[in-house]
Amino acid sequence: MSSRRIVAFALVMPALLAGCGRPTGDFGRAEPSLLHDRILPATGEVVADWDRREVVSDFNRTDREGLLRDRAWGLVRPPHVRDWFGASLVEFERTRIVPEIDHAFDPRGYYALLRRDSFVSSETRWNRAIADMRADTALIGPFWGEARRVREDDAVRLRALDGRRGGTPEELSNAYARIDENARVVDWVWRSMRLRVAAYRDAIDRMVVETPSQRRLEAELAWSELRDAITRAEAGMPVDPRRRSGPTAPSRYTRGDSIHEKVPQK
Repeated sequence: MSSRRIVAFALVMPALLAGCGRPTGDFGRAEPSLLHDRILPATGEVVADWDRREVVSDFNRTDREGLLRDRAWGLVRPPHVRDWFGASLVEFERTRIVPEIDHAFDPRGYYALLRRDSFVSSETRWNRAIADMRADTALIGPFWGEARRVREDDAVRLRALDGRRGGTPEELSNAYARIDENARVVDWVWRSMRLRVAAYRDAIDRMVVETPSQRRLEAELAWSELRDAITRAEAGMPVDPRRRSGPTAPSRYTRGDSIHEKVPQK
């Protein structure tokens, strides 16, 4: 093992031993935590830079960039991830301790969660699915509104650099790295929304077979509203290639993918 990997592993060990998902409060909102707000992100930046050679910005974070990440949390955490392992993986991806691994989540896990919970009534599973879809729908608009504002700030950064004509190499590197980091957050939410749409579709289709209910029509409406909310929110987001995205897949903005496409399985 290279010395670079040994150092990275040593930095990650405290986080692994802490072994817990990010603490959340009402409506899945993140709660303040020294470990999750400072220690893990600082560790992840070192691992991303040293071990994976990803770009990492040393810029201070704007209020909008902080809010973008806070709003993203409720959307990137799969609703079926409750166990220690799954919750930790999501948190380690958020803090960049591990690379982008969310593509490996199986949409069928949501229905497995519904079946695993010992609800008194089968109707409760339908109620849970409907409530989850509506909760996601309510979060989408505010997130994408913030994403547009952050994208505007990134454009201001580039114009300021072009206007100065004397920016230092460090300023240029940090500016492009921060733009890339912001794009990664937006990309992760977009991939998560594809996962949600597929997971809820799978759950509805399978509940109709296992526990038919008159709530199906309400569930179908909630699913359609979620998908339409995603489509509306993303409309108008300009196509622009991610800058220096590192070893991971390029931004979906360079590919023109659609929310209606199937989630890839691995």
